[in-house]
Amino acid sequence: VPANAEIVIEGYVSHEAGMPGWDPRDDDAGELGPGAFFEGPFGDHTGFYSLPDRYPIVEVTAITMREKAVFPATVVGLPPQEDYFMGKAVERLFLPLFKTIVPDVIDYDLPLFGCFHNCAVLQVKQEYPLQGRRLMHSVWGAGQMAWTKCVIVVDDDVDVHDTRAVFRAIAEHCDPATDVELTVGPLDILDHAAPELGAGSKIGFDATRKWPGEAIEASSVRRSEGKGEGAPVVDRVTAIDGVQDAAFLDGDNLGWLMVSAAAGIDETPRRIVDVVRESGSRVAFVVVVGADVDVRNSDETLFHWLANIDPGRDRHDFDGGMLFDARPKQPGQSANGMRIREWPPLIEGEAIGASRT
Repeated sequence: VPANAEIVIEGYVSHEAGMPGWDPRDDDAGELGPGAFFEGPFGDHTGFYSLPDRYPIVEVTAITMREKAVFPATVVGLPPQEDYFMGKAVERLFLPLFKTIVPDVIDYDLPLFGCFHNCAVLQVKQEYPLQGRRLMHSVWGAGQMAWTKCVIVVDDDVDVHDTRAVFRAIAEHCDPATDVELTVGPLDILDHAAPELGAGSKIGFDATRKWPGEAIEASSVRRSEGKGEGAPVVDRVTAIDGVQDAAFLDGDNLGWLMVSAAAGIDETPRRIVDVVRESGSRVAFVVVVGADVDVRNSDETLFHWLANIDPGRDRHDFDGGMLFDARPKQPGQSANGMRIREWPPLIEGEAIGASRT
């Protein structure tokens, strides 16, 4: 027993317990199995209730504790909660170790809106073409960072801890036609938007300044050459039936249009795309979230964007950019040929990004 431990719980976990992904409502689910329990939902650090599932139980054989033992616990929910600040400390402590695995990285940030597993922002000093793409795949192959859904790479003169600066760099230097990386791989099993348990799509944004010869791929997306001002496209999108509100990210990032709209698998994304294309605006990325999301709150909107999309299923490419449908969805529906699993409720709480006192 470690001498500095507060509480030690000893026991056994059955190796016969089945894997997660078991649902008693499935006709072919089979038996729960020994040493397992069907539990949940629980409020989690994702800001949602985790879906009920099968997990192994611990057969406790002994509990040992010091006098006046302290039981360490934390509160989780919509960020930021206590776990957010603990995670930030871990982020800083692991930077030197991360740089031994990916030495190109100068600094990195796991932003509040990404809840740690959904987004990583990397800072790099470029030394050769497509270095940003290599860094994305380095993250997707680095231990538990492999679960990261979205990786953003910026130059060394962009502060990775400044969300406004990061997304401005994407608007200025990331061409949807050539600078967005899409792949598939393992995801956090708590990611409810993934089409399969622990498996789905990932996306990377190369927001570094481009070197000659980097645009080597053909794409169905072409970068918009629009020079239009922002107000007309916002007004026209807001006028679309079913749209609640529309605003540019941070109020002045003309490359990112954030839209709140009624949920459903419908024609709303296509109508928004038509307006954006016809407006001649500079919008390259459109994010559509649920009608109850405040699109003028950047942290809240970006949180719902990454929490509620699978980039392969919920992305709509168009001439000039990409639209992401991050509205809540209903199980049993499908989009772009990929299924939608059970959809958990959001944990109720203060607005995302609100200061805690």
